[in-house]
Amino acid sequence: MEAIALGPLVFPLERLAAIAAVAVLLLAVWVLSRRMEAAQAARLDRWAWRAVILGALAGRGVHVAQHWDSFAPEPWRILAFWQGGFSAQGALVAVAAVTLLELGRRNLPPLGRPIALSLGLALATWVGVLLLKGPLYAPGPPEQVFTAIDGREISLAEREGRPAVVNLWATWCAPCRRELPMMADLADAHPGIDVIFANQREAPQTVGLFLATEGLRLSNVVLDETGVLGRHYGVLGLPTTLFLDPGGQVVERHVGEISREAFAAALGRLQELEPALAPAED
Repeated sequence: MEAIALGPLVFPLERLAAIAAVAVLLLAVWVLSRRMEAAQAARLDRWAWRAVILGALAGRGVHVAQHWDSFAPEPWRILAFWQGGFSAQGALVAVAAVTLLELGRRNLPPLGRPIALSLGLALATWVGVLLLKGPLYAPGPPEQVFTAIDGREISLAEREGRPAVVNLWATWCAPCRRELPMMADLADAHPGIDVIFANQREAPQTVGLFLATEGLRLSNVVLDETGVLGRHYGVLGLPTTLFLDPGGQVVERHVGEISREAFAAALGRLQELEPALAPAED
């Protein structure tokens, strides 16, 4: 299991674990503060919000610093938190610093027990959600041959030793539209990997008009008008990106919008699976 669907929303487990941990932390603080004096309750509440806000900022900041070469040309993407990209280590260090500062305040009643209980419940929730992630659901490639928008036939079962990326998308999907130009850009930089854009359940005219209107030049645009790939791979929502080894087996899976950094890293790992070129004969 890589994601959980809650009504129309689909959450990758890593993101859901972080959201659930924050929610449990704030709920625990709210419950505990109701049994305290007003001054102590206010202190506990301030600590919790500082920990959440500074933890999020530090987690994002460390991630951006680690991938600054990627963010530098598009600094506005620092605020694109919906793409994901947080450092758990950075967030934990910030939370620890806020907590130590609060516990080190003198001449004030200690808050050690409520803080420890709140953090413990949040950590248990985070780990518990992550434990839901079982083995990667990786069925073999479908035998069906798909038709590309330019009329070519594309098979996922016969890879001829080439790894592939399959991005399931639709023109009505806003996250899909945001990530397509970035994926096309990085696809050009990895000619040894076939990046296949499999449109789900839309007519060829709709797809063609969208590509022309947006000025997108995508290679390998597959028309999956009946959603065969979505059913075959058990996709919960769009966009979903599948990374296939040279044998057509899924080795990674990303649910939701993917950032440039995550996509580039996954392409790098996939590139390592490319078969070595045979030495030229004398």
